Amino acid sequence: MVDKNKIKFLVDILLFVDFLIVAFSGFVMKYVYPVGEQSGKAGVIFLFDRFGWLGIHDIFTIVFVLLIIIHLALSWDWIKAMFKRLFSSSTE
Repeated sequence: MVDKNKIKFLVDILLFVDFLIVAFSGFVMKYVYPVGEQSGKAGVIFLFDRFGWLGIHDIFTIVFVLLIIIHLALSWDWIKAMFKRLFSSSTE
């Protein structure tokens, strides 16, 4: 059987790398390419045109959301325990 902590670690690493890709592609689209009528005429920058970067951004954003869901599912027992601990009615 696979260790749950190893899976969580792998998911966290993938989340970090995916976040960097989403952030970089968003930065490129926001600050490197022009907006409006000129957006399609800027050509290729960093290997892709604006629409290539938009596709990368969209795909990796979807992957990011799926990884967040997996991360939450793997951590659900800990999340429930923390809610019980923080919001229990007993005072210690």
